[in-house]
Amino acid sequence: GPVSSNLTCISTGSPATIVTWMRDGQQLSLGDTYIPIQTVTDRRLSTYNNILVIKAASSDIFGHTYSCTVINAFGTVSKALVAYTPPTVTISPHETPTAGDSFSLTCTVTLAAGDYIVGDSGSPVQWKGPDGASIKSTLQVMTNTYISTLEFNPVRTTHGGEYICQATSTAGTIMDAANIIIQIPPPTLTMSRDPDASTTLRHGDSLSLTCTIQLDEAVDSDVVVTGRLQGQAGMSSNVVARSGNVYEIVLHIPSLRATPSEICICTTSVEPRLDVTFIQSSESRIDSLNITVELAVIVWVSYTPPPGFTPGPNEYRAASGPVRVTCTAVGGTGPVSYQWSSTCRDCPFLSATRS
Repeated sequence: GPVSSNLTCISTGSPATIVTWMRDGQQLSLGDTYIPIQTVTDRRLSTYNNILVIKAASSDIFGHTYSCTVINAFGTVSKALVAYTPPTVTISPHETPTAGDSFSLTCTVTLAAGDYIVGDSGSPVQWKGPDGASIKSTLQVMTNTYISTLEFNPVRTTHGGEYICQATSTAGTIMDAANIIIQIPPPTLTMSRDPDASTTLRHGDSLSLTCTIQLDEAVDSDVVVTGRLQGQAGMSSNVVARSGNVYEIVLHIPSLRATPSEICICTTSVEPRLDVTFIQSSESRIDSLNITVELAVIVWVSYTPPPGFTPGPNEYRAASGPVRVTCTAVGGTGPVSYQWSSTCRDCPFLSATRS
């Protein structure tokens, strides 16, 4: 579609000057496409701003030579301007690198023939990061082309955000932006127990489980780590300690149930903090940053059932003499202790034997 571009010709002279505009040596027909505007900047010196507003397709504006001719009774002066096509600026690639990897962003600036970069000669291509600050880059210069590269080695989670590459030539200023989403590598989960696995656990024993969450060293403090370690009967514990990029979840089971095994599951999730500000694009896939990892271990519990008893005759009648009562324990693991009791006040036990 049509675009708008302004050309300015400043003239000074007395008596008043007459301004004509030409394109490629042909006088322009002023009207809806070429609109002249003249403003006075200094009446004492008869200084005028002569502006030509061009409303046309970009192909009809750029690549042509425009001239401003100023005439009064004392002479004629002309100035010419080539309307170069604005440079193209392209950032690549638009990807989602993983924290810890090496990654680079390349900005390619292409100029039209005859155009040239203006401004800071030391930094013809300028980068701005997510915080708006300028970033240094490496630069490769070829004919009408500038290639500027940002290196990230390694990528960190704080590198995510919008990066802007900008270049200014005689044809104008142009920029491109890329929003970089940093993927979080999955954490490593390990499980340990106290007492350790060499100890046989029995019904009623206590057990402490520790789930250790190790994040990649390239993951910075702009993430939140949550987790849960769940054991028997829904018992669970959340993250309770942190040292650097190491998190721990400790679960204490005071009394193991009478079950042959106990499945304990450690689940952790890593995601950006809610107040993170480096995500600026409405198309950011912030959900892709969330990482959930699960680790399950089986804790074997050796359960020894209590012994059963087979009593002897439950009633004895004797006029006189000793009476023998037999109690037999069945099952269980020795040693087994016995304790006898009686409701007979005048019938003390004479002896008890075990075999």
